[in-house]
Amino acid sequence: TIEPYSPQFGHDSPNKLVMSPIRGILTTEGFALPDPNKPDRLSVWFSGGKIECGEPKDSHEFEVWKYIFGSCNAGASPSSGRRPSPSERLLSKRRTFREGAFVLAAKLMLGASGFNDGMDENTGEMKYSFSRPIGGHGKTYVDILHLDDNVRVMRGHAGTIYAFSRIGEGAT
Repeated sequence: TIEPYSPQFGHDSPNKLVMSPIRGILTTEGFALPDPNKPDRLSVWFSGGKIECGEPKDSHEFEVWKYIFGSCNAGASPSSGRRPSPSERLLSKRRTFREGAFVLAAKLMLGASGFNDGMDENTGEMKYSFSRPIGGHGKTYVDILHLDDNVRVMRGHAGTIYAFSRIGEGAT
């Protein structure tokens, strides 16, 4: 959720554009394989994903989403010689040196792509992918705690509990 501006966020908060919460949907893509050493463990690799606006396409919040993440502000830049605020950097397509270094590292080490393609102006989606996925045996995994025909409960490598239930036609 992009939260509305509040003075507690500080003077340079990029949230000054936001008047009500805007929901976003983050989808992570990847694959899982059985761990060769632990029978109840799946090793996980992340290969990409997307972020999109969770608000109706005809809403004011979707228009704010497009303004923040869209290409309509590609030419935005500070009007003076002062250092740009976080909100100006957010609306600008120009990266800081540090951000550029992170992007270069992601390209070289992970084969990252798509993040420079910008947002799809119709759907509000931004996608990315890795040709060399992140994770693997012993690094990123889920332990299966319970599994039956309708429910699967897992614990991630960082301790997060995931509970899934089968719905629809496949439910028994």
